[in-house]
Amino acid sequence: MKRRKFLLSAGAIGSMGVTGRRLSRPEATLNVKVWFSEQAAAYAGLWRRVSGYLGRAFRRVHRGATVEFGGTVRVSTERAYDLVVGGEWPRRLVQGSAGMGPATPCDDVNLLVTDEPLTEWPTGAGVPHVAAVGGGAAMASLPPAGSASTVVGRTWGTYAMQVALHECGHALGLEHDVGSMRPDDGALVVSPMVSGYPWETAAVRAEHFDYEGSVCGCRYVEPAGREPRLMLRYSQCAGERIRDYRGGVTPW
Repeated sequence: MKRRKFLLSAGAIGSMGVTGRRLSRPEATLNVKVWFSEQAAAYAGLWRRVSGYLGRAFRRVHRGATVEFGGTVRVSTERAYDLVVGGEWPRRLVQGSAGMGPATPCDDVNLLVTDEPLTEWPTGAGVPHVAAVGGGAAMASLPPAGSASTVVGRTWGTYAMQVALHECGHALGLEHDVGSMRPDDGALVVSPMVSGYPWETAAVRAEHFDYEGSVCGCRYVEPAGREPRLMLRYSQCAGERIRDYRGGVTPW
């Protein structure tokens, strides 16, 4: 079973045995709430960078998008993927945890940023309404969003920020087949829902990214030695699907 199908069918939210409520998000809003692990929160300027880049990306999709800070939370590991798949982060949002810091969820995206270096895959995870990503130190090192292009070369910082958008996309119902890529001289420009998958091993691609193209009409191609260039915004098709997203059932 593919990782995405596992997360959605047997992952943390689905296994909690809670009764959710039907999300009814007003047309005028799209809410993104961000928390930091205690280690990630130690980096000066991290909130300015995360709110700047996420705010820019989501406001391109939805004029009513808001990005707010949820607080600092204590976690058992900085491994963002494990915090989602193992259920710790979703349970915190559903049940709370005395003495572990605030975690009152919003209706759309609840993103946790940790201090995990992004040197090992997987670098994060996203299930309906819930996401986590590592790379706090790398994101804090980025220039302000207002002075950065929306298509950039790959550094640890730009990659971490694109993975954050990738996992937020999963939290909003997007899959890997809602993305775009295009050759550009010696580079391959990829959108957040494609991200680093074209450069992963054949085994990883076969298990998690075995698409010939996007449902939006874009053909997925091999990198063929091209360097990655990362879009820090969603593709037009992904943006349309985010605007149409109604979220199904929230577990809180």
